[in-house]
Amino acid sequence: MRRAWRNLVPAALLLSAVVASSGIAPPAALPPVVPDVLPASALNDLWNRYGDRGGHWTGGDRTVSVPLPDGRTAWLFSDTFLGTVNPDHSRPADSPIARNTLVVQRPDGTLGETLHGGSADDPKSLVGLPGSAEHYWVGDGVVEGDVLRVLYNRYATTGSGGLDFRSTGTSLATFPLSSLTPSEVLLIPVSDRVAWGSELLEDGGYTYIYGAEQGHLRLARVPTGGFRGPWRFWTGFGWSSHEEDSARMLSGVGTAFSVTRVDGEYVLVTMDTSPGFSPVMLAYTASSPTGPFGKPRVLYRAPEASARLIVYDATAHPQLSAPGKLVVSYNVNSLDHGDNIADARIYRPRFLEVTWPPTPPFSSS
Repeated sequence: MRRAWRNLVPAALLLSAVVASSGIAPPAALPPVVPDVLPASALNDLWNRYGDRGGHWTGGDRTVSVPLPDGRTAWLFSDTFLGTVNPDHSRPADSPIARNTLVVQRPDGTLGETLHGGSADDPKSLVGLPGSAEHYWVGDGVVEGDVLRVLYNRYATTGSGGLDFRSTGTSLATFPLSSLTPSEVLLIPVSDRVAWGSELLEDGGYTYIYGAEQGHLRLARVPTGGFRGPWRFWTGFGWSSHEEDSARMLSGVGTAFSVTRVDGEYVLVTMDTSPGFSPVMLAYTASSPTGPFGKPRVLYRAPEASARLIVYDATAHPQLSAPGKLVVSYNVNSLDHGDNIADARIYRPRFLEVTWPPTPPFSSS
């Protein structure tokens, strides 16, 4: 699932610190601390300080990190709050929102500028077609030579509610590494039924392009460097040039998730969407990028979830992970836009450090 309109308090501190100014009641019962899953405190603190300082990104969702050859990291976000944050952690009511942005992390680990379109006084999305009513939400990105390639899913607004939108297709944006501003936006000739590019995995001379179709996992691939096509689609037993032949590989995945190769196996991390929005983070494993993915493991239950707060978009960051660990982020949002204005900390990613492989016994879905 995607976002409404728009923290980064470590998970062990739970929601009580986050909701003090929003009026949202925390869950009545909180899960116990899981020894194999702990807050990634350094990352949480980094993004909290950055957001609270204002003048740039103050909160965003999706949270994709792409390591660059020169030691920088490109952090890609979809809906992003910009502007300032008040001393009481509230935002000004007229805080601008850009549909997508990019935050540059320097080689020393500090966060630099937030890249967006428009101007500082009138910010716009970083990626989009001039004059189009479509907005672009980020899928995933990879580096190819001296450029960053990023797949974006296009959406059109269908109403005034935060979840009132429909998919209109997939586009490929190219960013020269020197500037990290888009030089080209190419429409990919695929259907609007699948959010292609939810995850990109480079493996064995191919780039695997995972997509989500209303909670179902689908897969395409291209030779490394071949995003312009043709794409080939996994049928369950082979590859086809026809998208309509692609197979549903797994159900219950989010619109955003991750697939990471760890010690020879492929680990898919997602929030469980089988009941709709869920606080349960699952991990599946397979011996091949094409699956089949086995029985899920419950990695974590996000304590922030409530009647108004939703949890979504679990994503692994393998380049930030120590041996035997996997850094994972997830997003939190409110279905009431006023909550994100009242407390800027709600609409920020949370980072966890997961022991991988988990120490038995583990929970099963």
